[in-house]
Amino acid sequence: MSFSSIIFCFIFLPIVVSLYFIIPKKLKNVYLLLASILFYSYSGISYTIILLLIVLYNYISVRIMDKLEGKRRTGKLIEILIINIFTLCYFKYYYMILNNIFTDIAFKEIILPLGMSFYLFTVLSYIIDVYRKNVKSEHNFISFSLYILFFPKLVMGPIVRYSDFNKQIDNHDFDNSLFNYGFKRFIIGLSMKVILADTFARIISAYQVSSMLGSIVIIILYSLQIYYDFAGYTNMALGLSNVFGFKLPENFDYPYLSKSVGEFFRRWHITLGKWFRDYVYIPLGGSRVSKLRLVINLLIVWLLTGMWHGASLNFIIWGLFLGIIIVMEKLLLSKIKIPKIISIPFTFIIISISWIFFFNSNASDITLILKNLININNFMDDKIIFIIKNNFVYLIIGLICITPLIKILGERLQNKNNFIYNICNNIYLIILLIISTAYLISNSYQTFLYFNF
Repeated sequence: MSFSSIIFCFIFLPIVVSLYFIIPKKLKNVYLLLASILFYSYSGISYTIILLLIVLYNYISVRIMDKLEGKRRTGKLIEILIINIFTLCYFKYYYMILNNIFTDIAFKEIILPLGMSFYLFTVLSYIIDVYRKNVKSEHNFISFSLYILFFPKLVMGPIVRYSDFNKQIDNHDFDNSLFNYGFKRFIIGLSMKVILADTFARIISAYQVSSMLGSIVIIILYSLQIYYDFAGYTNMALGLSNVFGFKLPENFDYPYLSKSVGEFFRRWHITLGKWFRDYVYIPLGGSRVSKLRLVINLLIVWLLTGMWHGASLNFIIWGLFLGIIIVMEKLLLSKIKIPKIISIPFTFIIISISWIFFFNSNASDITLILKNLININNFMDDKIIFIIKNNFVYLIIGLICITPLIKILGERLQNKNNFIYNICNNIYLIILLIISTAYLISNSYQTFLYFNF
């Protein structure tokens, strides 16, 4: 079930929220857990069973591990990690790898259960934190299950640490200001998805690159689509969490204003970046190692980051491309001060080019875009001019909203006259909701990109 679907927005969500506030406090966690299971079951009962088995296995295994010491504790950790990683690899890579190796044999496709990469990374962070004794294993099965299955974050994150969620499990009472803020944020996220991301997706799918300008526009559209798709979902997830009294970590911080690629990924999908930092990069030695080892550590992290997104070669190239850029920044550019007016556009260009590999698994599609990007003999074509003219407003809004300009203007208005600000803000949100609903009804592009991961 997608957050940007009619059934979720106008049936599931209103019913779940309405009943939540009349359920006795001692039953709220059970209720949210059941609602989360129902939410996930919409994608398939078999996948729900797999998910529940993963939760049950990890609850029991980590409880056992937490009672052990020394080599037995380490052995149990290795066993749990292997089973979880094998589960992820089986569903994510098995079918693709076999078909790439044995091209003359038709293997039955294995569909990746929705959100498996996200909730297994959540589980892995919990397992490792318990092993390190940063947290104690959760005794309450309902609380542990809710931590993994809480539906706002279940299928696309953010990846929440147990230590952050556990503090709120028994302390998420109704908060009027948080409730209102949550719904406002949900509406903003919904509009980002259905008005902007889906529109950019339609443009991309309808155009075959055939000129330099066409390549430039498509690359910009890739950057805008993936941002509004994933940041839109994140805003909806965080907003829904607020509605139920939970505060989850932020996942985006205006990443396209970054002055370097390294900074970009500290501001883009923040929780995934922190996961790789804390559970891969630092255990490998981090940056407190020789230059050669630093290069190896960074490339390992970015190879794994690419593989996390998918097993196909384009994701591996995407990850290594970014890893190489970050290595160059660390070794060659870290001591050079580059003005923002140069570093921000340059970073945007590098990141935008990287999305070519992220979006296209077909080598010929990648080659076509890159070839036309330097095709000075054919600067533009009639179709791209038509696309720009007919979608100019979307492009301008998309480029403006990747900056904090609207937020800054809103804050200035609020400081001058809070009453007028509240009226304008409410009108703005109502208009967004109406327009988003119209797009929901008419849109055919309803799938989030990160559902695939």
